[in-house]
Amino acid sequence: MRAALVTGGSKRIGAAICRALAAEGTAVAIHCNRSVDEAVSLAAELEAAGSQAAVVEADLSDPSQVTSLVERAAADIGPLDLLVNNASLFEYDDLASLDPERYLRHQAINALAPLLLSREFASQAPESGAAVVNILDQKLSNPNPDYLSYTASKQALGGLTSALAQQLAPNVRVNGVAPGLTLPSAHASAEAFAEVHGSNPLARGVRPEDIAEAVIYLARAAAITGVVLHVDGGEHLAPRSDDVLYGKG
Repeated sequence: MRAALVTGGSKRIGAAICRALAAEGTAVAIHCNRSVDEAVSLAAELEAAGSQAAVVEADLSDPSQVTSLVERAAADIGPLDLLVNNASLFEYDDLASLDPERYLRHQAINALAPLLLSREFASQAPESGAAVVNILDQKLSNPNPDYLSYTASKQALGGLTSALAQQLAPNVRVNGVAPGLTLPSAHASAEAFAEVHGSNPLARGVRPEDIAEAVIYLARAAAITGVVLHVDGGEHLAPRSDDVLYGKG
């Protein structure tokens, strides 16, 4: 891996992925939208440790900004051989509260943007060794009615992962990572998160570093394409009637 673009790379799971890639010697383009200060700080941290890093801004709900993102990242760090579609919109709704604009916004950011980025990435990727890793959700295998628009958009990205693996072979491999509950969100308190973080068959909370490790594995795995790797402590094996955190705290 010589150069990677990580969307939503400025904080949380995205930042862990950027740090792990940089530790492997990969130049990293850190995408952000509103979290510019965090992205600049992370780039400085990586550069201070001897890595090459750059910050690229784009609103992923705007296709005109999305289609130029790969080119701008490559101009900063060189031709890309890894794309990590990590950025996600995550807003609560269910069927009763479904809003068409919110639904389409989730689809634009969580599914259409990765699709457009993958097309642009493939057009400049080397003839071999390039990879796309899409960050999905264990909800793909274990759906429930909560976060309806978010879940639908991740289901779309899961389908695109398989379709693009076929479309872009043999030059580009496309795989997905499906995390379980990893970090607190704005929808629950720290206490509620701590209570349920390890509520999976392995009784072990998933860490951002676990997700980053899976991304690096799939980026290197030359014989793997079109798969989704669950990194969730087995959470997808334990069906629930509602989201594990919604309504707690």
